[in-house]
Amino acid sequence: MRVLVIGGGIGGLAVAKGLLGRGHHVRVYEHADALREGGAGVTIWSNGTAALRDLGVSLEGIGRRLHSLRSLTGNGRLLWEADLDEVTERLGAPTVETPRRALITRLADTLPAGTVRFGRRCVDVREYPDRVVADFADGSSAEGDVLVGADGQRSVVRRKVLGGEPARLTGWASWQGLTYSDLPLAHGYQTLNIAGRDGHCGLIPAGNGLLHWWFDTPWSEGHPDLSVADLRNLFDGWPEPVGALLSTVTDNDLGFFPHIRHQVPRVWGGPRTTLLGDAVHAMPPAVAQAANQTLEDAWLLSSLLTDVEGIPTSRLRRYERERRPRVAKVSRQAALTSAQRRTPLQRLGRFPKWVATRTQVVSLRSGSNVLTPARVGIA
Repeated sequence: MRVLVIGGGIGGLAVAKGLLGRGHHVRVYEHADALREGGAGVTIWSNGTAALRDLGVSLEGIGRRLHSLRSLTGNGRLLWEADLDEVTERLGAPTVETPRRALITRLADTLPAGTVRFGRRCVDVREYPDRVVADFADGSSAEGDVLVGADGQRSVVRRKVLGGEPARLTGWASWQGLTYSDLPLAHGYQTLNIAGRDGHCGLIPAGNGLLHWWFDTPWSEGHPDLSVADLRNLFDGWPEPVGALLSTVTDNDLGFFPHIRHQVPRVWGGPRTTLLGDAVHAMPPAVAQAANQTLEDAWLLSSLLTDVEGIPTSRLRRYERERRPRVAKVSRQAALTSAQRRTPLQRLGRFPKWVATRTQVVSLRSGSNVLTPARVGIA
């Protein structure tokens, strides 16, 4: 089939890789003039790394493989610690933290030259019985058999195909960065999450001395952005290395990201269209699954769009039916965690490592298609 992919982010590049591997003719249309390499770090959990593996994308040589996940209270009390090596053993795929730009570049490098067309901003989508057409701001258009909207939380494809309301603000925001650091944590293999009454922060090594860090606080539209000085005041007295980190970063290192959430619809497209990633299920970053759920979308859609004859509607709707219950569950968990600033384990109290580890395994499986492929009849 001729497949048009609108959006050249993680999801668009990943689904292009998967569909090309299935023998389809794929073009990715990206509104920017080059790869969008901004952003900080991305945590690729076992479901995300499994999806990338099956898509034929290796993370070898980028990022940092993580061995443990440690959670503290704002006053430094240990809540729980999960053994990510055991999670890897049980699920068959590791957890890796990588700079977003490294992941984007790696995905793009797996595609044939000319697959991605830059400077093509989609402004309309038109479906016909025998084709689908994407119109672009420069007056050009492209025809295909299927169109995939991977154009993010402000998706034009979603608006044109489904209508409805955009993603809503949740009342929280993240201030985050990715910086080189001399802190021991930046050169280790452990994720550190710290949850307080009025905020949350996390620190994860991303390889080569890079440290991905973030600070979450309540925020409403119209409120001013925070500075590093503001963060120092808000998180004063928190356990180290919070203070040490904030003493070394500047306002130029800060990225501001309001938390948003979509209500996940039951149907994601028309007879020849569908959506993936933030275009359909944008969610708060509280459980670090947004990119992973996007990769799951790309994996499943690629797996189901095989040997298609005639109108592909039934395959598109099957993809949506299989993905929706899992991604909706993850989205609800992310929203609940974001609102309360505690994971389920943190709300219940301290647990031994084996309980925390097995809970991590169960949570990842329950929100995943790629970790349970037999359930959708995929070898």
